Amino acid sequence: MTWVLLAHVVGLACCAVAGRSSMRAGLATAAVAPAATAIWAMTRLGNGSLPETAEVMWVAALDLGFVFRAGPFALLMTTIVSGIGALVFVYATGYFAPGAPAGVRFPVSLLAFSCSMLGLVLADSVWTLFIFWELTSITSFLLVGHKHESDAVQVAARRALMITGTGGLALLAGLMVLSQQVGSPLLSDLEPVGGAAGIVAALLILAGAATKSAQVPFHVWLPGAMAAPTPVSAYLHSATMVKAGILLMAVTGSAFADVAAWKVVGFVLGSASMLWGGIGALRHRDAKLILAWGTISQLGLLVTLLALGSGKAVFAAASILVAHALFKATLFLVVGEIDIRTGTRNIDDLGGLYRSMPLATGAALLAGLSMAGAPPLLGFVAKEAAIEATLGLAGFERVAALSVVVLGSVLTVAYTTRFLWTVFGPGPATTVASRRLAMTMPAAVLAIAGVAGFVALGWVNDIIVPAASELNAEAASYLLIAWPGLKTAFVISMGILAAGTVLGGLASRRNGAAPAPIGADQADRGLDGVLVFGRIVTARVQHGSLPVYLATMAATVSLAATPFLFDLSFAHLIWWDQPIQMVLAVAIAASAFMGVFVNSRIGAALTLGAVGIAASGLFLVHGAPDLALTQLLVETIIVVGFVIGLGHLGRSFPAVNDGWRNTRIVISVAGALAVMAGLIATTANPSGTAPIPELVEGAVNDGGGNNVVNVILTDTRALDTLGEVVVLATVALGILALAKTRTTPAEELAEVAS
Repeated sequence: MTWVLLAHVVGLACCAVAGRSSMRAGLATAAVAPAATAIWAMTRLGNGSLPETAEVMWVAALDLGFVFRAGPFALLMTTIVSGIGALVFVYATGYFAPGAPAGVRFPVSLLAFSCSMLGLVLADSVWTLFIFWELTSITSFLLVGHKHESDAVQVAARRALMITGTGGLALLAGLMVLSQQVGSPLLSDLEPVGGAAGIVAALLILAGAATKSAQVPFHVWLPGAMAAPTPVSAYLHSATMVKAGILLMAVTGSAFADVAAWKVVGFVLGSASMLWGGIGALRHRDAKLILAWGTISQLGLLVTLLALGSGKAVFAAASILVAHALFKATLFLVVGEIDIRTGTRNIDDLGGLYRSMPLATGAALLAGLSMAGAPPLLGFVAKEAAIEATLGLAGFERVAALSVVVLGSVLTVAYTTRFLWTVFGPGPATTVASRRLAMTMPAAVLAIAGVAGFVALGWVNDIIVPAASELNAEAASYLLIAWPGLKTAFVISMGILAAGTVLGGLASRRNGAAPAPIGADQADRGLDGVLVFGRIVTARVQHGSLPVYLATMAATVSLAATPFLFDLSFAHLIWWDQPIQMVLAVAIAASAFMGVFVNSRIGAALTLGAVGIAASGLFLVHGAPDLALTQLLVETIIVVGFVIGLGHLGRSFPAVNDGWRNTRIVISVAGALAVMAGLIATTANPSGTAPIPELVEGAVNDGGGNNVVNVILTDTRALDTLGEVVVLATVALGILALAKTRTTPAEELAEVAS
């Protein structure tokens, strides 16, 4: 599994090099890693072997690392993601014209998305899942915005990123709550949770799933994302990325089996999306938008089934997941070919393509019938399983679920009929360009796979049953049946086909303007409002006044120490170990207080240096001569640097009124008291003993030195020390740059003397 992931990383470098010669070369090179991954996953499907695991630990003490697990469901999703991905890369070589300019960005971005999605489906820890979840959002943003010269494309890409990114934040919070309740970050260790924490986790995770899988009311980003090239739409917005929310619900659903909010909210989201998506597909005239709205509807069906959570519903969801990936990717690929060969996607301008594009017509017909749930195709048996799942419920839940599934399925048949009839059915023949075999063959392979799945239903069951039973053990007792008999579910299916065909036939006769987008403009205005509000806040807060910045930070620190005031204990405090400590402490306080009233810049630098020198005296009294010497050196450099750097400025600070001076004094005293309160409270409640013996032993045995402090600085916390050295070097460069702004030594001496 590690090699599979590394293959994608190597593929990114290779396709970047190949893309410099031509776009097609880059895409062909990028197809290798997904194709190899699909073969790897297919050889492991249904063989009953134990799940493979891989782990790359980052911080072991915090359980932070990349953890992967290739179980039955993950292997099924890997086959979908990588198998369709490889075909999409082949399709893209035909989608872009032979004379297309060399391009690196598109093939690299598409392969990066494929790698991100692969990491997501194989993730076994909440942290791994979240990281790859966000990577899919970022890479999809780049792909949707491929034609970034267009303002409309920029708006669509931004909308998709902001909605899915916001859902990602909700997901992170939900995963944190869930992992804390379960006591493990591993998805394979999930157990049922309950109580208020369980409800919060369920709602947050549902929010993340709804945004990524384009569920109402977060669906508005998906139609706009159709501005992306068709290979992107076929891969991201039908087979893979929009399935990320479904994947999330599938792998976490077992933890919320006892949480009513999970079932109720999930059912409402799925039902609303299934019905509204079907209506949207019937309203639009753009073939690509019809498929996009249909995707919203079918994802709603999957969300509804997973929210119901019964064994039969989960089994049906896994079946539809496979069938949907095949038929929807096929239809998107066909529409892309139509767009390239005819120059339009508007169904009012198309017709009679069965004459001029017979192969595309055959692929679209097989995929469309599978989407409608017609036999003998994989979509039929999957839809049968969904109807059976709703019939297996009881009471109001059965009535509500069956009604939604039936009505949503009727709408699916209707917009499928309308699409197939208006685009491929009788009518004036549409002029088409010559065929590109690279575009035709991937769609044909996926369409035939829908038929092959029905023919080889036993093999399909061997794949789907283990995957579904991994999500819900009760799903192991169900199978897809080619001929279910004249049962209630079959009668309902035939009724759905009849009603949907009639409705689709009526809708195909209606011509009209494309409907105005509902919700997308509001979402964009909301995002614009956030940006405007951000600029207003930034203008008020980042106003350029350094004293106000410092005062704000000090006041914030003071307020942050408020909790310590309730845990103060002075029993452990002593005035001093040696009287000289009190003398030095008074000297520090007096020097700092005098600095407030010094108007001279040089005087301020000297009072600051006096504070540092007195602090070095405290280090010396405490038995740390090396720290004392370091402090003295730093203070000397600072004072000298101030004297040189401030020499060409005015001798005095700008006049300050008493109100502002008093404000600074109050804030400074409050900050000092806050630090004192924090130190007193923490030292009164030690959480353990200092590991001094271990540090001394480690300094000698591991660091090879007797000076414990030096070993800690150069060995134990070497990276931290390196960071401090970098900061000091940066400051030194800044001082050097300031020093070079001086005019001439003679002029500087004259200014200092004056």
